[in-house]
Amino acid sequence: TAGFLAAEPRNPAAQACDAMLLAATEGGRAAVEPLQNALTLVDHDMPQRVFEAIGVVGRALLGQGHIVAAQAHLWLHVGLAPKNDGRALELLVSLNHYSGLPLLLRDNLRLRDWPAEAAWKSEAEGASRLSDLGRWQQAVEIVDGLGSKYGADPTLVYNRAILGGRLADDRALVAGLHAFAQLDVPLDDAVEAEAIAQLLDPAGKEQMLDSVVRVHAINDLDALIERFADDPRVQAIELDPSQLAPDQPRPRHTYVLLDRPLPESGASISREEVPSLVGVVSIFGRQTDRPERLEITTDRGSTFDGALAELAEAGAEALGSMTEERVVGAVSATEQALNWRWHFPLDTPPALRRKLVAEERHAAIIERWPNVPRPGLGGKTPREAAGDPSLRIPLLAAVLILEQGSNNRGDDTSIAVLCDKLGLPQPGPIEPTAAGVGALPLVRVPRLRLEAVTDDDLVQLYRRSVLVGARAATVLLAREAVNRPAVAARIPPTEAYRRLIAAEDDDEQALALIHEARRRSEEAGESTAAWELAELELHIGHGNAEQAQATLTRIEQNHLDDPQVVAAVYQLLYESGVISPEDLQAQPMVGAAAPVAAAPAAEPGRIWTPDSERPAGKKSSLWTPS
Repeated sequence: TAGFLAAEPRNPAAQACDAMLLAATEGGRAAVEPLQNALTLVDHDMPQRVFEAIGVVGRALLGQGHIVAAQAHLWLHVGLAPKNDGRALELLVSLNHYSGLPLLLRDNLRLRDWPAEAAWKSEAEGASRLSDLGRWQQAVEIVDGLGSKYGADPTLVYNRAILGGRLADDRALVAGLHAFAQLDVPLDDAVEAEAIAQLLDPAGKEQMLDSVVRVHAINDLDALIERFADDPRVQAIELDPSQLAPDQPRPRHTYVLLDRPLPESGASISREEVPSLVGVVSIFGRQTDRPERLEITTDRGSTFDGALAELAEAGAEALGSMTEERVVGAVSATEQALNWRWHFPLDTPPALRRKLVAEERHAAIIERWPNVPRPGLGGKTPREAAGDPSLRIPLLAAVLILEQGSNNRGDDTSIAVLCDKLGLPQPGPIEPTAAGVGALPLVRVPRLRLEAVTDDDLVQLYRRSVLVGARAATVLLAREAVNRPAVAARIPPTEAYRRLIAAEDDDEQALALIHEARRRSEEAGESTAAWELAELELHIGHGNAEQAQATLTRIEQNHLDDPQVVAAVYQLLYESGVISPEDLQAQPMVGAAAPVAAAPAAEPGRIWTPDSERPAGKKSSLWTPS
């Protein structure tokens, strides 16, 4: 590569090869400059090596955590890819599954339109044209010149920040967005810019609390196991083998340690009575090089001392002293405040579980989150920042991050209550404009009056939301799409219903959607097999054995002559653990299948926080059994 570059420094392919080599050896940031050199040297036709380098550098930037730069390179890669090349799109989609990335960072960060009345607009549009070609360094030089001449115009400040981010200059990106948020700009623009800055600002990261494994000697193994068996705070569990490292021995016994005794029944349990998991306990037998031992995994923080006290009391004299402590992960105070690990009695009704989880989520948002200090608020808690006018925009941004991180549509009410308690304005509805709303930031779609959106804008928003995994926006847009026959060719109702059903957490609502989709298929003279399979999967997943068996019988009666449906049924039964691999390979008739067993109901999910799933660094290793 060095020889090629020395011989032909003006050859874009040589610069691209240098960029790919640097991406592999030093990382994406080091590769940005030679790739910019390559793009600057491209005249008309894009050389294959330059095209390849854009994807390689984008992927390397993503691995290094340069989110905005990775996003820009991957979008450019998709824009330049041939129509039949799906690999570029796969690379871009990989960004959407990267460490639970919030929608604010998954949506394409576009340059803002230049002010129509600005005397320098034509010169600035030259920077936009260069930016569209990926020549961001040249665009920066133009914008910097305009900024020196005309001052801190909000559009110049914002676009300079975004261009810096595309070049992996995260310091310029964060500083520019912070500055833009303090200028005289629309509130939504300021809050979203500040939220992105807080998410990417290294100075905005919370101090992490260690997740640790404490190793204890065992004085009397039989007595310890007997004590645990008699203690309702200690519950035996089956270990998920995937939790073990490749070279880690399998423990002889595994338990969850609770903060209070597990009630005998959850039939009428209240939120205050549900025990929380404070540690995972593993007991290892004697090995060649070490005696029997107990290991407890737990997080430091407000419950740490309590967890150790619970363990000491449960083990009593059968448990020996601590012999080792090692750090295996980390968790933030915000994550601890927003997430919880409940352990329900097995007979707790699913509807009651959902009700209690919703109540706890509401409490986490309006009671615990406001009391956690945040670096983006100068170390103040949201409750303290509410009284400081200078922190109004940063506080609104922190709430937006919380809202985007919750990933639960039911949190809208809680966020509204939180805003009232903090004295913050409620976001108002958004009316479509004559210019269209196809490029509207996807975080604003839930506020958009969708019935007034044109068909073209609806399709554009829907495709964008699907591409970046915007769950809330996709659900709203899909629901609007199934009510518009005019867009059926571009947003097939079958696809829209699938997305609505997949996003629905409530069994009854999901079942109602399946019935609605089945009815639409029947009216259109189409097969209903897809919806029968969806209903079967829903019943198996939520442990509704009787309903699953009834659905299976209906599939047998109506679709037995379709080999693809039969194969899909057996694949679903196999993946759910109902039948064996031998049964799957044999694929007998549906009626010969074993009765459908009830699968365990899923435990509640977690609320995303900026530090809970990070591009780099460790996270808490304390897990909750299903």
